[in-house]
Amino acid sequence: MFDLNKLKDNDAIFWIFRFPEFREIAAKCGWAIAIHGSAVHDLDLMAMPWVEEHTTADELAQRFTDTEQPNFRRPYEKSKPGDKPNGRIVYTIFVGGTYIDMNVIERV
Repeated sequence: MFDLNKLKDNDAIFWIFRFPEFREIAAKCGWAIAIHGSAVHDLDLMAMPWVEEHTTADELAQRFTDTEQPNFRRPYEKSKPGDKPNGRIVYTIFVGGTYIDMNVIERV
């Protein structure tokens, strides 16, 4: 359960204000994203292709680091296929002293 008392010690407010920007990047790539997890230490995203003509997941992750957003470090890290259940791939995108874990299951 989300604990409001922890807000002073985490990045949740930072992520809440940045999320619309991230959602716009994903939409331009043909993807939908949603937040899961507490956002206490990092931002966990779920990403899914939303339209027939969408970028690859690699391109989506690249767009997050290609933006002119301050503090985004390049390159992102990508988990190996088979490391996560159900074919899920995790892209870790570093932002200052924290990070985004974007979880993707691409269609087959």
